[in-house]
Amino acid sequence: MDRHRQPHSLISTMISSTLFHPVGSPSGWNRVDDIIMFVTNLFTVIPGFVLLILISFSIGQERRGATTVAVVIGFTSWVWTTRAVRAQVISLRNRDHVNLSKLSGHSLVHIILNDILPYIASYVVMAMILQISSGILAEAGLSILGLGPRTTDVPTLGLMMNWAMIYQAHVLGKWWAYLPVLITIALITFSMNLMNTGLDQVFNPALRD
Repeated sequence: MDRHRQPHSLISTMISSTLFHPVGSPSGWNRVDDIIMFVTNLFTVIPGFVLLILISFSIGQERRGATTVAVVIGFTSWVWTTRAVRAQVISLRNRDHVNLSKLSGHSLVHIILNDILPYIASYVVMAMILQISSGILAEAGLSILGLGPRTTDVPTLGLMMNWAMIYQAHVLGKWWAYLPVLITIALITFSMNLMNTGLDQVFNPALRD
């Protein structure tokens, strides 16, 4: 993978994680949960990739740098992970240690940081790993449509495929022009899934039996 591409996929992952964790963690507590679910439902009305296309198109080619595209991808990819984090929080909120913390008069922030976060930290880490491969695939899809980073910016995997299309590699039968990028994307995605599986076995020892 291009050495410039990795930071941008990490940017989109960090933005997505920064959004879904603070938003998803307080879920399951009355009005906070209602507000969070209202916002997430608004985002789920429009499919994520369609929203990504609309935002990228509205930004314009001149302002659509690699970092800008990474920010947009991170902004549009937090919804489903937030819902998953919310489900984890709901499953934990009635545990004995959480109820004891409530009876002790601890604040919501204290409960989240000390009684909820340690139990969902492994899930958050694995979700971040999957977001990296999802961000790369999203950028590749945008670039194929001509809505990725501007061609004068740093090269990305998606831009490499876009360049092959510009030079009509598919029309001329030069399928091999796409092959290195496709193999790279496949290897990255596969390696991220393997890493996720390995971490799942580390965090859940029962899976090793």
